[in-house]
Amino acid sequence: MDFVPKEKAQAIREPSTANLLIDSIDRSGGSSAEFTITKKNSLMNGFFTRMAVSEVVLDWSVPNIALEYGNNTFSVEIQATAVQYTTTLTNGNYTIAQILALIVSGLNTAIGSAFFSITGSVTTTGYASLTGTGNFEILASTLASQLGMITDAFAIGHPIQTPAVLPVTYLDFVCDQLTYNQALKDETTNEVSNNVLYRWVMAWDGPSPTDTLGYPIFQGYQPFRARRILPFPKQVRWESNMPLGQLAFRVIDSTGEPVFIDFPQSQMEWNMCLLVSEV
Repeated sequence: MDFVPKEKAQAIREPSTANLLIDSIDRSGGSSAEFTITKKNSLMNGFFTRMAVSEVVLDWSVPNIALEYGNNTFSVEIQATAVQYTTTLTNGNYTIAQILALIVSGLNTAIGSAFFSITGSVTTTGYASLTGTGNFEILASTLASQLGMITDAFAIGHPIQTPAVLPVTYLDFVCDQLTYNQALKDETTNEVSNNVLYRWVMAWDGPSPTDTLGYPIFQGYQPFRARRILPFPKQVRWESNMPLGQLAFRVIDSTGEPVFIDFPQSQMEWNMCLLVSEV
């Protein structure tokens, strides 16, 4: 007797996908941190039910020390003379070793003698120290705090143990027109909450390179261009009968505000690929 199955097999068609390619230089106005993309026709005419960020490329050349951040000055007081000295750094991208070298140079120029020097390093003594030929104290400042230095205490040497001169620790890529359809919203421990397409954390995928004193060169200390491919991206729900029209993008930093990039010679541009799917 021949076997005849009761249920017939049905061919399964794989869902089709398309790319939604976003480039910040396609903006007609604003900055790469806040702009709107407007085209004569809709970007996509529905027929899809979800999208996900599959790739992000970030071109970053924004200072980590700047007057606008309030972290460009460093001040000390010499105990023997009770005189205070301040050195000011120009806006720019600096490693910890470069910052300390400029502090020593600037303070010695202000004093008129070789009072200060850098002794030790991460590789030799575990950390470097700002050392003087006599007792001095470091006055409170944003830069001193970012360098992890103890303030308001007189000593000959002041260690730099856990520095992190990073005014921006992450970037959130936001587009409300792409995420408003999703019933399940993002949340955060930060006071400012947005529905994000992707959060770019300022961190290398592998171990950080080190500077001449052995301190890590965190992502953002120097200009970089990096690409991240996301194997398990966030899935954004979409109503299949709704077209994609005007899109407004914002890049929010860890302070909750759009990234401030209005520095001379600074730059941030980015690309994003969203994989759009039928199912």
